Amino acid sequence: MISGELYALAAAFCWSVAAVFYKKGIGAGAIPAVLIRTFFAMLFLLILFIIIRGGHFEFTLMGFIFLNLGGLFRLILGGAAYMKGLENISISRFIPILFTFPLLTILLSALLLKEKIRPEVVTGTVLIVVGIWILSRGKSTGGEKNIRLGVSAAVLAAFLYAFSIVATKTGLKDVDPFQSALISMPVPLLLLYLYYSMNEGTKKIFEFKKEAYILLGLGGIVGMGFGSYFFFVSLTQIGAAKATGLAAITPVLSSLIALVTLKEKLNVALLLGTAATIAGIWII
Repeated sequence: MISGELYALAAAFCWSVAAVFYKKGIGAGAIPAVLIRTFFAMLFLLILFIIIRGGHFEFTLMGFIFLNLGGLFRLILGGAAYMKGLENISISRFIPILFTFPLLTILLSALLLKEKIRPEVVTGTVLIVVGIWILSRGKSTGGEKNIRLGVSAAVLAAFLYAFSIVATKTGLKDVDPFQSALISMPVPLLLLYLYYSMNEGTKKIFEFKKEAYILLGLGGIVGMGFGSYFFFVSLTQIGAAKATGLAAITPVLSSLIALVTLKEKLNVALLLGTAATIAGIWII
């Protein structure tokens, strides 16, 4: 049997690969990118679910509500902030900031679930704040449009991801991980499509280049399909704190993959900021 720790690491790898696909296909715009990636991820999971489970769903109403609430925070609101961040800064700068969400998850758990904050959290918080400050002030590495906007979007996405994990963990009490990954997508996707259609028209989403659909679709399948499933399994097996902590290896993997595939350049500020942020996450 595969351990929860390995599932968390597998999720981190999937998210790192997906980030490269998103970065290449982000020319479609933040909201269209979220729509396209979510649709392909949902379609992939649905086909896989029908093949493996025969399309038999079994879940409670409360589980459905909390999973869709988590999906709203993670896929739609968090997804829009995610794509806006990638539009403006490099993967090497963006991902370390995004992955402060384990800290935020712990803080939210303390606030909402009355859990005690350990001394390590305070130390980790200081390192993470220093890391974000360094990352936000570093010089452009090339191809970056607006560092302040990108950093702000990354911080916002981290907050939204943290809220999502709290809601999703609650929903997972009543629904197995495979169904959870699929169930959390349709309602948020429909709401975002209706919002986008009201502003841009119902056919606008079908007018982008084929390359954008391929790249964002692959990113959705790898990151939201496989990545979400692996992470949901790890949540059920080892809990939110440990799962998110192990998934914090994503910034390292993302930077390495971006260096090879996107030819991104690193400078001292990026290295120091990333090191401080990752150290803070691991201490927590």
